[in-house]
Amino acid sequence: MNPDGGGFGSFCNCNPRSTSPRFPAKLGAMAFESDEPLDLLWKEYGLAFRDFDDMTLARWLAQTLGQLEGKAWRSSHPLIGTYRLAAQAAHDRQIWLKRLATPPSAYPESPCCRAPFLPLLTRDVRDAGLICQHCNETLVPFDEIPADVRADLEIWAAQYEPIHAVAHWDDRQRKSAGNYDRAYESAAEEVERLLARAGRELGPKLLNLYPAIVWEDHDECLEVRPEDLAV
Repeated sequence: MNPDGGGFGSFCNCNPRSTSPRFPAKLGAMAFESDEPLDLLWKEYGLAFRDFDDMTLARWLAQTLGQLEGKAWRSSHPLIGTYRLAAQAAHDRQIWLKRLATPPSAYPESPCCRAPFLPLLTRDVRDAGLICQHCNETLVPFDEIPADVRADLEIWAAQYEPIHAVAHWDDRQRKSAGNYDRAYESAAEEVERLLARAGRELGPKLLNLYPAIVWEDHDECLEVRPEDLAV
């Protein structure tokens, strides 16, 4: 569940430059069950919100949503990471169903869990749609995203998929490439450009539809980190 690639983004069980599983990299709930050191550390961080009473937690979430409104946020941003920890605790305790605090009016109710509407854009958008930052289920199925924006996302994801796949090439594919290290580095550089485009172009377009958007700014399989992206 760490914001740099452990649990809130795309699903990909991989180890860079290896075909062996590494760790679950999709959902926060999965990361809470993980024994990976970084996931255990984020679980420890989350204990702070589990000590909040229901009213305090609800008010903190509502106030923070106001700060998030109107912007496209990197998934690695510290405020987003902190919000996710609080949202996980709130989901476990069904805070939003208790109506203890009123979120900003710009946020409609999510159909998946009735929490405020806060979507995450990942490279898996064609399969998973936009992901809810509260329950980690599909918030907006891909075919329900308005057509003009969906077309841009379709092109972007179609470009991303084969480049990301380089990290998962089997031995035959690696040998046929001649120099796999060069192919891997080239794929990483191209993914940097695609992720930067997500933040620079696709995120703002989604802001025309939703009160705030979070976009995935790393690719753990190709070892692309948030600091590699110039947006």
